[in-house]
Amino acid sequence: MIFKTTLCYFTCLSLSLGSANLQTQEPVLQNVREVTNGKIEYSSPVWSPDGRKLLFTDHHNDALYITEMAGNGSVQKIKTGQGIGYKARWAPDSKSVIFYEKQTTPTGSRKLVEKSIDVKGGRERTLSVDGSPKANRTFSAKKSPSLKVYINPETLKLEARNGEGEPWVITQEEGQFYSPLVSPDGKKVIVNEGANMYLYSIDGKGKRKNLGAGMPNSWLPDGSGILTFEDESKDGHHISGSELYYISISTSAKTKLTNTPDRIEMWADVSPDGKKIAFSDEKSGKIYVADLKIKK
Repeated sequence: MIFKTTLCYFTCLSLSLGSANLQTQEPVLQNVREVTNGKIEYSSPVWSPDGRKLLFTDHHNDALYITEMAGNGSVQKIKTGQGIGYKARWAPDSKSVIFYEKQTTPTGSRKLVEKSIDVKGGRERTLSVDGSPKANRTFSAKKSPSLKVYINPETLKLEARNGEGEPWVITQEEGQFYSPLVSPDGKKVIVNEGANMYLYSIDGKGKRKNLGAGMPNSWLPDGSGILTFEDESKDGHHISGSELYYISISTSAKTKLTNTPDRIEMWADVSPDGKKIAFSDEKSGKIYVADLKIKK
């Protein structure tokens, strides 16, 4: 088993920070069930907009898989390629998947190509090509698809732009930012700096809000809260444990969703209706779905 080790940097920090505002209550995850079968190890599930399918990748982000929620647990591989599973997402019509592919030209220059692939038939289309030094994956909101939020790879600041317009800097503070998560309405964004998550207004105005340690995974559809995970590492290099949490945006109250030493729960995603979550167990490589009962 090879675990993803990208989070060990903030993992070691988070162990010393504790869990401020941690709330205890009745379990809010119910009817937890596995939705994949077979020997392949999967990771990072994403709900389709129609709520009928899940997209996920493997532990190395080198493949795209889907499964039907109404099916028997069978998994369809739709494409393989180095790194294509990282931050892959569904198209709004739930009929195709959007991913990024790094390519090298005959002259040796590199470019980042955004593509889509049809779930049925496997037809691929090129959506954009960026050969600039600042090329990086962009993130947007369902209600504001023209808004693009991204990490500038040269400054490691979080920036945004509308369409091909002039960009602006969201994170005015000094630091190295990563893993942005845009709110459903396109007005807010959560981004990591070191161990902590910070909430910003996308227009770059106002003060940021510290949401504590963790990795932001998914917004609730109404924007009232987020799902996160906090991992831990016994040796400082490999992930040895992880649990899921819910954080209220208005109060910053944190609710622990899982407490399972036999699993390493990570990469949770909320269904479009807000009633279920999907997540991966990085220990077994299985994908799970559970009913979500949040008391707001």
